[in-house]
This record gives sequence, structure tokens and C-alpha cells, in this order.
Amino acid sequence: MRRRPRREPPLAAEPTRRAIVVGPKAHELRRYVGSASWAVLEEMMQVATGPSDRLVAEVSIRSLAASLGLAKDTVARAVRRLRDLGVIEADQRRAVSGVFQTGVYRLAVPTACLTVAPTTTPAAPTWPPASRERTTRRTTGQLALTLDA
Repeated sequence: MRRRPRREPPLAAEPTRRAIVVGPKAHELRRYVGSASWAVLEEMMQVATGPSDRLVAEVSIRSLAASLGLAKDTVARAVRRLRDLGVIEADQRRAVSGVFQTGVYRLAVPTACLTVAPTTTPAAPTWPPASRERTTRRTTGQLALTLDA
């Protein structure tokens, strides 16, 4: 009998996320690491804890994949690439049963590329935008090709 893979929920929402400040050299790092690795790095920085010079992210590959909408193998490849380039340092532990635990990643991102903004009071969410009230229209049975403003 085949075991179904365990599904992990996406990463926590707003209260634990941090704002990221993009520096003047960010485009060089982004081009160098690739788009998937860049997205993984941003996600790790948002959920990381600690002061901005010693960020530590405790996340699993599956939870990163769920948050980003990517396959777990794609995220694992991106994490491996970031680790090989020295942008992150991985510390993977196993439980007594032999199962991998949540990974601990120390982020060593150059401050000229990305930094974490000091935590402030969260602003009111701007997305999704407030829905407009729709006026009721009488339908004529025909499709209208114009949009109302």
C-alpha cells in the first residue's frame, strides 16, 4: 500500500511576515541565483526571525512550496542552489524516528541586495481591493462587450 505524502499548510500569514527592502545591487543577485531561488529567498526572509544581520528561517521545503505554489522538488533545487552559492546555510536535523525535521536556514544575504525592514505596526491590508458595489441591471439575454467604469 502506498503512503500518501503529508501535506503541509502554507507559511503563516501576516503577523510573522517581515517587510523586505530591495537594495541597489539586488538585480545582480537576482540574475545570478535565478527566479525560483529568488522567490524562495524572499519567502525565507519574510518568515525569518532574529536581528537583520543574523536572520534564521525555520521552514520546511514543503511549506515553502505550498506558500509559493511551486513543486517541492523545484523549491529543493532552489534551496540547494542558494546553499551552494553561500547565500544560505542549511542545518537539517532528523528526529529519533529518522524523519527529517523542519530545516533551519541561516541567511547570509548581502545588505546591498536585500535587508529586512524594522518591524512596525502592520498597516491595513491593501489587497484585495475593496469591492465595488454593483448596480442591478436588467438583463436582455445578450452578452455586453463593454465594461462599466
